[in-house]
Amino acid sequence: MKKILAGLASLIGVAACGQDAPYGSNVNFSARESTNSYFFTATSRGPLFVDVRGAYPGFVAEEVTDNILRAMERGMQTRPFKATNRMEEAHSPDYRVYWLIAPPKNFNANRLCKGEIPDSVPQDKPTFMIVFCVGDEVYRNMSGWVQKDVDAGSETFSKFVGVVTRDLFK
Repeated sequence: MKKILAGLASLIGVAACGQDAPYGSNVNFSARESTNSYFFTATSRGPLFVDVRGAYPGFVAEEVTDNILRAMERGMQTRPFKATNRMEEAHSPDYRVYWLIAPPKNFNANRLCKGEIPDSVPQDKPTFMIVFCVGDEVYRNMSGWVQKDVDAGSETFSKFVGVVTRDLFK
């Protein structure tokens, strides 16, 4: 009986935490079952190009780009890599990741890979569209969010970026 009650208590705890989780992410589309080999190709001889765009109060692209790049690098424990926001430093700019801050709802990621950058449309909390492009094709499209009280320089935000990075290239 104690084991059943302990199990129920842990399930209730998990359900309750889901409501107040500090962040969340979702894979919306994946052209390949795994993008890991493309990640290896993109980072084998130099940095991965990461383009951060958009704004939400406390999350302005110019101010959070370095935080995102460093958190992405720390997030991939299985394969160390470097990220850059300077196209000329990237090993292969055809392999790139976009981080859109406060993307418009229902924005088509295909348009992003073809170079169309939308204006930000802030919601009630910081939201993100994260897209891995190869050429002008979407290989993986993710969405994510953090609670309104999460700061762009916080460890919670770094953990969120790490989780997204691992999911982006699994």
